[in-house]
Amino acid sequence: MIQLFKALPEVTMPPYENDAFSINHSDQPIGLSMDTLAPGERVEEVLLVASGEIRTGQTGREWLQFTFNSPAGSCKGKQWINQGTAEEALRPYLETRIVRVEAKVEEYPPQSGNKSLTVQRVTPIHDASPTQFLPQLPADESLETYRDQLLGLIGQLDSPYQEIALSILRQYWTDFSTRPAALFHHHAYIGGLLKHTACMMTIGRGICDSEQPYLMLLKCIQEAEADHKNELFQAGEREMRQFSWDDSFDALYQAAKGIALLDVRPNPNELLLGILLHDIGKLWEYTHAGASADRFSRLLHVTEEEEELAGIALDPDGVLIGHMPYGCFVLEQTLREEDIRLSRAVYHRLMHMVLSHHGKREWGSSVTPQTTDAWYLHAIDLLDARKEKWRQQQRR
Repeated sequence: MIQLFKALPEVTMPPYENDAFSINHSDQPIGLSMDTLAPGERVEEVLLVASGEIRTGQTGREWLQFTFNSPAGSCKGKQWINQGTAEEALRPYLETRIVRVEAKVEEYPPQSGNKSLTVQRVTPIHDASPTQFLPQLPADESLETYRDQLLGLIGQLDSPYQEIALSILRQYWTDFSTRPAALFHHHAYIGGLLKHTACMMTIGRGICDSEQPYLMLLKCIQEAEADHKNELFQAGEREMRQFSWDDSFDALYQAAKGIALLDVRPNPNELLLGILLHDIGKLWEYTHAGASADRFSRLLHVTEEEEELAGIALDPDGVLIGHMPYGCFVLEQTLREEDIRLSRAVYHRLMHMVLSHHGKREWGSSVTPQTTDAWYLHAIDLLDARKEKWRQQQRR
């Protein structure tokens, strides 16, 4: 059972009993969690180097900037260059991309909650696999639950929406079921994209099936506001410095206003297919150890190039396009391969949902939402992402 907002009905889908959409599991170490560490604390930990680069300050002083992965999550790190060159200092991090670090926990700005590691000593590790150190789904959750939910909701779609959705999943399941939905802010772990999509579909279906979808959305927003108030009340005793729902409510009420002005019921077929497509482009925008080597050539008319895959990071080619256009490419590819022709209006509405789901151009949208389903998708995306962040805060 997936219960996301109290206003929505509980939805439980039957277990999926087939090998077509299997979930791969591997034993993982516990990993480093920055949430449990205090500024000034010293740590020794084995980490995966997701990215590393040389930075130069205004004074000309160089330092190394990193993103590290561990099964418990991702964190930022740096190393000051006190002797030798920056290139020499960077070399051990890139030797195997798995390193044992001795570091100090820093918080900057002070009292901000933005913690990182300042590395004092590093040693390359040669006898470990990168996939062991990728951030993982919380231990009390199961990817099978989210898979069953996703497939059950897709099974409720009408033709040809169901056929389109299943074709997409058959083509890209291995990557879709293991990709994170973000680098840091929400669902930033293996399987995060599957969970985010399944949860969004659950919210979307609950809204569509209600007698008054618009009022159901408002009830979810009101519940989010109650969560935010509780966070503020807890801030002092829990020493919280970051809040899950910051900067959310203006955007959520703007979406509600857009829906109210259009005064059209959401279309469950189009909305749920749009939800599946909205972030699927992250299969190409992000990369990590275990990503399919042929994912670009399966979608695009290109040759594959050898990749050095390690931690969760932006793909240097995929980021040039971004996940929204890739989502449109996936829809077009699927329609051609399945020989499905949508009406021109439906085709453009689906593409529009993908391209507008961030809500604002300054937040990365190619266009701003213009249809009821586009506004709903934007609101549901924001609600689920921030609800996930809120749940993470409550676990601490």
